[in-house]
Amino acid sequence: MSSLIIFLLSLVALWFGASLITRAALRLAKSWGMSEGFIGMTVLALGTSFPEITIGFTGALQKLAGQNTSGIVVGNAIGASMNQLILIVAIAGLIKTIKFRKDNVFFDSTFVIATMTAFYLTSRDGLISRSEGMVFILFYLLYITFLSRQNFLEKLSSKIKQKLSKKRVRLADILWLVLGLIIIAKSSQLVLAHGVLLASQFGVSEATIGILLLGFGASLPELVVSINAALKGAVSLSLGNLIGGTIVNICVAMGLGAAIAGWEVDRGLLQFDIPYLLFSSVIVVLFIASRNKLDRKESLLLLSLYLVYLSLKAMGL
Repeated sequence: MSSLIIFLLSLVALWFGASLITRAALRLAKSWGMSEGFIGMTVLALGTSFPEITIGFTGALQKLAGQNTSGIVVGNAIGASMNQLILIVAIAGLIKTIKFRKDNVFFDSTFVIATMTAFYLTSRDGLISRSEGMVFILFYLLYITFLSRQNFLEKLSSKIKQKLSKKRVRLADILWLVLGLIIIAKSSQLVLAHGVLLASQFGVSEATIGILLLGFGASLPELVVSINAALKGAVSLSLGNLIGGTIVNICVAMGLGAAIAGWEVDRGLLQFDIPYLLFSSVIVVLFIASRNKLDRKESLLLLSLYLVYLSLKAMGL
């Protein structure tokens, strides 16, 4: 009973932390002359992905100590990515139609598909080695470099420099942002820890726990941040957080752990979960690229795609 109470209280803390960082990030985006999408793909993506990064790092240390944590870490990366790229995007699209800038669609779509394709190809031999983990980290650094260049060009084209002289970065906004990220990181860890205690009673596999329980629990920060951002009309911030968070899950959270200890990939994940994740990513990109927006009808189709995945997992796939 105590684990259930802590679990529920931690969920409330997630909502509170998400509200803090959404408001602070919006103000910082304007003060620094950065686009909402850039803030979402960098600061928020890394901040809300602290649970996944923590799981990957500590899992790698445990693996070096002799405990095989590959199943739960790789499963968490898959589950969190499925939740963020399919479920939460669908929920955000149901709240409000998401519109995209044409010059951003190609960039975002390319990196998402490239990340998922690399994940599929590197795991086909049943092992994500240390060198492949380093490649994932380098890929993320390349992604950040392109994002920074894109944001700089946007600032030049819109002549934001003239406005920056009239705006100051408030220390309070930075402190609220840091506080929100700390609350999310700590409360997410509590959600995961006590969620595992509750789920262990059912005797399911580590990979299944990683996908269904940890994957969903670790995605709660992205869920609450994206819903808060969508309700406040900051759709670019919402989508940027989801796209950036998905890439962080694979390249940083799983890639960092792989660079430290390497991961074994379960055959079931190779045959079903990873291909389904790649397939779902392509569907999302096609929806986005077709009309540069995601409406409620397409969001419902994405939600159906996610429910099919859950149903197949429940059947033992």
